[in-house]
Amino acid sequence: MKQAKQTLAFLTACFMALQLTACGGEASTAPSTAPAPASVSDPAKPQQQDLGGSGDIHIAAWNDAADSLNAIAEKFNAIDGHTGKVIVDEADGSYTKLKPALAAGVGVPDIFQTQNRDIQAFYNNYGVEQFLDMTPVIQAEEKNFVEFALANCVTDDGKYYSVPWDIAPAAMIYRSDVFAQAGIDPLTLTTWDKYIEAGKELKKLDPNYAVEAYCYNGSTGFDQVLIYMNELGGQYYDAEGRVDLTSPEMLKATELMKKMADEGVAMDIPDAWGDRIAAINDGKLVSMIYPVWFLGTMKSACADLSGKWALAPMPAFEEGGNNMANAGGSILAVYSGTQNPQLCVDFIRYALMSDEGNDINMAHGLFPSYIPSYATQAFSAADEYVGGQSIGGFFKELTGAPTTHFGPYFSYVARAMMAGTGNILANGMDPQQAWAAAAEEAQRNINLK
Repeated sequence: MKQAKQTLAFLTACFMALQLTACGGEASTAPSTAPAPASVSDPAKPQQQDLGGSGDIHIAAWNDAADSLNAIAEKFNAIDGHTGKVIVDEADGSYTKLKPALAAGVGVPDIFQTQNRDIQAFYNNYGVEQFLDMTPVIQAEEKNFVEFALANCVTDDGKYYSVPWDIAPAAMIYRSDVFAQAGIDPLTLTTWDKYIEAGKELKKLDPNYAVEAYCYNGSTGFDQVLIYMNELGGQYYDAEGRVDLTSPEMLKATELMKKMADEGVAMDIPDAWGDRIAAINDGKLVSMIYPVWFLGTMKSACADLSGKWALAPMPAFEEGGNNMANAGGSILAVYSGTQNPQLCVDFIRYALMSDEGNDINMAHGLFPSYIPSYATQAFSAADEYVGGQSIGGFFKELTGAPTTHFGPYFSYVARAMMAGTGNILANGMDPQQAWAAAAEEAQRNINLK
């Protein structure tokens, strides 16, 4: 509870500033010596910091992230000088095994992945003493990370107990052949109103075409609300740190979502993941505003459509307004009870803060938050899936999204937002009333903690 109150104070300060500026085995004793700053100019060489310990380390991650870490670990393990081996274990994004392991202090992976927006909840629920202090590692590199990627890793006392990994800048991912047939230049779709009008034109070619997809009942996802809110610079708490889902930004984001649905240019995907992929393969979803990481999924799940897609900046809410948003991202954290903290630190440097590691991350659809890696040749390579555009070269220009502070209890806010989305899109409830009820429910649950 103390951590929650401290984080609440941190969030309050953030919002006031915004207003002013418009498997590690059984738990053991945490290492007494924090990692010291070290250069990563040659990340292929282990950065020995006398943290002590030895033995293999285990990393828990899921899906493309686990695949990327496996490829990175294969290269890393071949480097001479390590006192152990890196082993990647497949986990799930719901933390089914991780949460009880942290609660019990037994069977915790040496390194584990969480979503960026979840890490503050992990700090709060399990205590920062469960995490190795990575502050010196980050402090030496702060300027080299995308700012919003760092924002949710830091605690109220300015320390970092996790390291940013990938980020998720969003853009228009569209069927270039369909748009060409309709005579629509996507670069002219600079506002959401223009994007909706383009969607209407596309439906003249085929009434099944859609340029956005929502889970109307809200039960399986609400990514688009997060994207729209971030583009607007919206937050989910007021200046006192209480849940606020009736802000002007939230109502504006909801208005856009309703307009997309009412105008018939959006489609319902009850299973936000599987139905999106099916709609793409069926040739119905011909454009979407979605993050870079989804391209990795499309390449495997929608491989037959390679060469028919292209990228353009997402529309803004007004002409000349912000058109950047971030929709996700993940971090890596080290368990303080690891038996080999040195190897953990060395591997994280290699995986997240080296050109070699980040080239592999990009190949698996994980857009790194470590800016120096954007200069590599591999990062700017042409990609035939999007008609020869450079995915890295395109998205590196879209990393200036506003920072969203998710706080230590965002899981309650997320559940409330899913219910609110369903009440608005599926049940026709007034947005102001729906979001007020959702905020009240989220705050009630938080107050019970």
